[in-house]
Order: sequence, then C-alpha cells, then structure tokens
Amino acid sequence: MKKIILLSLLCFAGAGCANLTLALPVQTDKRRAPLTEKLLDDAQTELELAQESYAAGDMAGSEQAAIRAARIIYTADFPDNGQGKRYAEISSRLSLLTVRLNRFLHGVSPDLEPESFTMPIPHNLRIERQIDYYLTRGSKEFARWLRRSGRYVPVLKEYFIQQGLPGEMVYLALVESGFNPRNRSPKHAVGLFQFIKGTAEMVGLKESYWLDERRHPDKAARAAVKHLKSLYREFHDWDLSLAAYNAGSGRVKRAMRAQGIKDYWGLALPPETEAYVPKFYATLIIAQEPELYGFNPDREAEIETEEAEVPGSVDLKVIAECLGTSLSVVVDLNPELTKGCTPPGPETYLLRLPKNTGEKFRTRFAGLPDKKKYLSPEELSRRKYKGVYFVYKIRSGDSLYIIARKHHTTVAKLRQWNPSTRRSKYIHPGKKLRIYRCR
Repeated sequence: MKKIILLSLLCFAGAGCANLTLALPVQTDKRRAPLTEKLLDDAQTELELAQESYAAGDMAGSEQAAIRAARIIYTADFPDNGQGKRYAEISSRLSLLTVRLNRFLHGVSPDLEPESFTMPIPHNLRIERQIDYYLTRGSKEFARWLRRSGRYVPVLKEYFIQQGLPGEMVYLALVESGFNPRNRSPKHAVGLFQFIKGTAEMVGLKESYWLDERRHPDKAARAAVKHLKSLYREFHDWDLSLAAYNAGSGRVKRAMRAQGIKDYWGLALPPETEAYVPKFYATLIIAQEPELYGFNPDREAEIETEEAEVPGSVDLKVIAECLGTSLSVVVDLNPELTKGCTPPGPETYLLRLPKNTGEKFRTRFAGLPDKKKYLSPEELSRRKYKGVYFVYKIRSGDSLYIIARKHHTTVAKLRQWNPSTRRSKYIHPGKKLRIYRCR
C-alpha cells in the first residue's frame, strides 16, 4: 500500500507532532492490528469531527482530530476483506484535509515553494473545491488522465520552456482533453489542446479529408504555444490569458470593460470559464505531488519515435506489415490521419514510426510492388467519402444530369459512386442512388 497520508502528516510532525510519526510504522508489513469495521467507524468519526472543526475555523482542533484518525488507519494492516473501498475514501478525504491544514497552520503551500513551479500558483476556495472534485467524484477520470500524461509531458514541457512559456502550461492538455489527441468536444474542438476550426486555421493547423492536424500532438503543441503567447501579449496576465483560451479574448475583454474589473478572480464570466482556471491550477497542484493526494505517481512511458518520409496513398496496414507490428501502433503514433492512409498526392508525408524502425520500413517498403504499396483510386474514393453520403430515390423525369446539378456534383461522380449506372445510360424511377456530401 502507498504511504500517501503519511507524507502530509509528516509535515505535522515537523511542526511539533513528533509522537504521531513515532506511532506510525515505516513498512506496511509491520502493521499490527487488522483494520476492522469498528476501527474504520472510529476513523470516520474522527475525520468528520476534524472536518467540522475545520469548517468552524478551529484549525488546532481539526489538526488533533485528523491525527487521531490517522493513528487509527495507519497503524493497522490494510483491509483485505472488502473494506478497501471505504478505507480509500477515508484516506482520500483525510489527505485533502491534512494538506489544507498544513497550508493554514504550517505554511506548507505550493505558492510558498517557488522551486516547485515556474509560475505563481494561487490558493483559494475555488481551487480547493476543484481539488475536492478530482479527489472524489472525478478521481477515476483524473487518475486515467494523469497516467496518460506520461506519454506527452516530458517532451512537450521541454518545448514550452524552450519557447519561453512556463513548463506547467503543458498541463492545459489535461484540462482540455485528458491528454487524448482524438478527443472531440460537443463544440467540435479537437485534439490535445482542443482547437475549434477557426482558431486552428488562425494558428496554422491544417484540416482536409485525409488529416486533421489538431490531432497531431507536436503540431497542436506548437499551435498552443503560439496562441498562448498571443493571449499573454494581449492580457499580460496568465489567469486572464487562460480564461481567454477557453472563452475567447473578445468575451473576456467585454466582461472586463462592462464590470470594470481587471482581475480574473473577480470577474463574472460564463460558468465553464469560471471553472476553467481553477481546474488548471488544481491540476498543477495535484500533478506536482500526486501521492500526497492519493494518486499513483506512475505514468505511461513516453513513446520514442522517429520520422520517415512516406509517399501518398499508402495504407497504414501496409506500413504496419513492413514494420512487423500491429496496425494500432501506427495509428496511435499518427492520430491525425483520419482515413487510415497517408494523404494522396505527389508530396511525401512525414510519418511517425517507433524509434529505430525507419530503416527497416524503408527497406521492406521499397521491395513491394506498386500495386501492394498504394491504394487504388476506387479505394481512395471510398475512403474519402465514407460515411458522408445520403440515399436519393430517383423520380420520374430525373436524369443523371438533373440530379447532379440539383446536388452540386457531376455525372462522372454519380457514376463513380454508383457502379450500376456505369453499365447503362438510363436510370429508372424508384431506384436509389448514393450521393456523397463533400465536407
């Protein structure tokens, strides 16, 4: 079992509660008594008393009750009889309370530890409420996001720093997408940093039938840096810049003018934006010391890659076969490719491959016949329009020419989409045609 709450209680020990640390064991296997239902009841009672004292402003009383609760649950064996869930819930609540008490009583606070952050981290009730949510109802989801962050944080954080931004800004991707490059919001924002179409175009991200660069982790990060720099030049304040990233700079400026307020924390903004900046700071605080808040510090390993120039119209399955790996590996490394192939055309595409596999791919790919290497025009057409057609029922008096004009397409495309029309120059009422919508 992880010694989570012990970390925060050790801060108490440093402030004059040495007896507590002497009572706590160093190793899990040295704990003596089993953690019974009765002991859990007692721990919960003490925890509730500590929370009530905290709410009433009695910090010293709250500290003593928290210590009593900790003595109960951390000097006994971890429950293995179905009580683990209840134990975890009590531990999580106790962890949050002890962190807060450390801040108020002993000055242990992120904003007092400048070596931990390169930007000022505020501490207020709105942030604490968001921490509460991440530790309770949102804990499973947050744990998954935090674990996934290991894939991207090391490289992207270094890039943010190189570009003159605080490295912590990389965690904007956790708030926006949970570090999922395929994430799409109800408002059609896409990618790690959740760009809508208009903003994506403004920061240079391309979208076509074949790819969506908003889903490209590196390109999206570069675009996010560019956008954040622009917002900071506009507001000269990170809180307001973050709010503008979520709501748009125009909306934030209008609110500032209308209310005569220049401080984010005093502005009345849309509910989503009022929650957005506290989410970001809560994320930073937890990510800095996840164990303190009950989260596993382990992260998914960063995937090391290299780039290889690949011609257009190559199926990702062919690339996976050349690499001797699964299709999912290639797809995961190139989430921006939306049709399962490199974009058709004369230009090559820089594809990300697992590290040290580029030469193997080039050798095997060069040995394939062209028919195997490239997708046929028919298959490319099918992929291009897959899922975006509707069925048209032919009426009396219709012709392919009339239908094509009516639906802003051509006779050649109607015949391409409907093979049955290629064998006859006549169409008949009651028959059905597929007509693809060009997005």
